[in-house]
Amino acid sequence: MLTDPDVIRVMLARLIAARCPVFVFFEGDDERYATSLLEIDAAAGALIVDELNPRHGHERVHRGTRLRFSTRLDGVEMRFRANVRAIDGDGAVAAYMLDLPIALDHREQRAVLRTRTREVAAELRADDATTINARVLDLSMGGLRLAVRAPHPLAEASKWDCTVVLPTCSFDTRIAITHVRRAAGRPHPGTPNEDVLGARFDALGTGAARRLGRYIAETQRALLRARRETTENRAP
Repeated sequence: MLTDPDVIRVMLARLIAARCPVFVFFEGDDERYATSLLEIDAAAGALIVDELNPRHGHERVHRGTRLRFSTRLDGVEMRFRANVRAIDGDGAVAAYMLDLPIALDHREQRAVLRTRTREVAAELRADDATTINARVLDLSMGGLRLAVRAPHPLAEASKWDCTVVLPTCSFDTRIAITHVRRAAGRPHPGTPNEDVLGARFDALGTGAARRLGRYIAETQRALLRARRETTENRAP
């Protein structure tokens, strides 16, 4: 069960970006309705959800109604509950403002969403004071992928202290190298000879997890906005 608010926002943002089909149930009732998660209102701390379908489901929704949600992300079942805070029924299609869920049942019990990064760096430090700088290619709540200029002493199963520098903050953690993919052949002129490494977080503190989760959620929201703008620009 995921209970960290930042991690929950990450997963909700991913569901929104992927436009995953979502099914809704009323408490004590197994009749199923369909909906879509529209956006996270960060200022209000709320989740915006589309009108229930079939229509008679909408007629059952009132302020304070508790709803159960079920969906899948990358083939993994996810469930959560949320209370209806407000109903916007002025337009042709209604929408609901829900309190953000305080817990999310992620059936694999892990948050493995990978987020591609830009302008994120890492500094790795060994016990003997060896320091290695790396580019962060992507991040998840479980680990990261790095590009490191060769040659270097990083090897599979080795552990390093690591500082990840995000655009607006940084966090310290301990990582374990899981694999090393050596650069193939000679690099193009002017291109560094870099190996690509995978690593998992060996000890990610609460504060670090919150900063990382916030960064992933904000990145996913930016991706969603960009996709929406692209879709709107393509519309006739």
